[in-house]
This record gives sequence, structure tokens and C-alpha cells, in this order.
Amino acid sequence: MTALLFIWQLPQIIIGATIRALMGKKILRRIGNVRIYAWSHRSGVSLGWFCFVPEEAGKEMICHEYGHTRQSAMLGPLYLLVIGIPSFLWAILWRSGAIRRDYHSFYTERWAEKEGSLLH
Repeated sequence: MTALLFIWQLPQIIIGATIRALMGKKILRRIGNVRIYAWSHRSGVSLGWFCFVPEEAGKEMICHEYGHTRQSAMLGPLYLLVIGIPSFLWAILWRSGAIRRDYHSFYTERWAEKEGSLLH
């Protein structure tokens, strides 16, 4: 099953592994195949089996990013189109102030919150 899941999520795993190789950061937590790494950015990113969060990330952010990894497992090769790119664009617009709604009101983030709540 792990090999099939790896192939299913291959595009985002390749990107995540590349970031991991370039960043060289430490593992904060392991959840099954998922590794949560600390990095120097203020936001989190989830790509297949790789999550990157700020070193000072709390449980809420880690759970949220883990929720995105569950989305990746469900959507496989569609993850980047359905979740990754829209979520990235939403975060940019939200941080710039162009969007004044609750960050978690966007479908990608609301769904990640729901999936990540399984860790609580």
C-alpha cells in the first residue's frame, strides 16, 4: 500500500523531497510516512509526505498542514491543481490584505482544518 500511495502522490513528493534536500532542516514530528520539518519561513507548506512549518509552529499549524497531507493522499496527482496552487494563491492574497475574510474560510483551508483535526 505504501508503494502505491507513493506513486499516487509522486508529483508533490518530488517537489517536497527537493525542498527538503535544499533546506536541510530538522524533523519536528513523524506521523506515519509524513515528516514535519522546521524551516525559516513564516508559513507552512505540505507536499505529499513532506510538511514544512516554522520552527515555532504550534499544534494548530502542524495539524492544519497534516490535513493538507491527507488531502494529498486522497487526491493524488490532482492535489497540486485542486489544493496546492489555489491554497498558495489564497495565502498570498490573504497576506497582502487583498482578501479580508477569515483565512480558513477558503475551501482548501477549511478542508485541511477538518482533516487535521484527526490529530487532536
